[in-house]
Amino acid sequence: MRVWVRVGIVLVLCVTLGGLFVHAEITEDEWSPYPDAADLSTGYESYVGQQLMVFGTVTETGDGELYIKVEGDGTAITLRVTETNTAVESGGVVQVYGTLGPEQTIAAERVEVVNSSRWAELYKYGASAIGALGFLLLFFRYWRINRDTWTLEARNG
Repeated sequence: MRVWVRVGIVLVLCVTLGGLFVHAEITEDEWSPYPDAADLSTGYESYVGQQLMVFGTVTETGDGELYIKVEGDGTAITLRVTETNTAVESGGVVQVYGTLGPEQTIAAERVEVVNSSRWAELYKYGASAIGALGFLLLFFRYWRINRDTWTLEARNG
C-alpha cells in the first residue's frame, strides 16, 4: 500500500475520532438523568425527593453517615449521606445512589467505594503504569518497526 493511501486513511480516522469527541461533548448533558453539583448548587430545593446518583470525596465520617464534597463545572456542594455503614476514610471517593432530602442530605440506598483512601488512586494508576511499561518492554523485545515499509516485523531470536 502506498504511503499517501496510508496517510489518507489515518487522516480519515483522526477526523472521525474528532467528530466523536465533538458529539460526546454536545450530548454530555443527556447521558445522566440525575442532577450534578452545578444543578444542586443553583436549585437544590427543586430536586428534593428525587433519586440521585453522585460521586464525591469523603470529608468526614460519622456513625452511620458520611459527609461528601461533590464537585462539577467549577462548583462544589457538601452533602450528608445518611443510612450507610460503608467503611471509607476521609479523602476516599464514593458513589452514592439514594433519595435527596432537605438540608443537603441523601438517604442512601447504595454506597459504592471507588477509592477507599487517598493512596488507593495512586496505587491504581501506579499499578497500571507498571503493567503498561512491562507490556511495552515485552512487545518491543519481540517486535520491531520497519521504517522502510512502516510495518511491524518479528525480531529474529
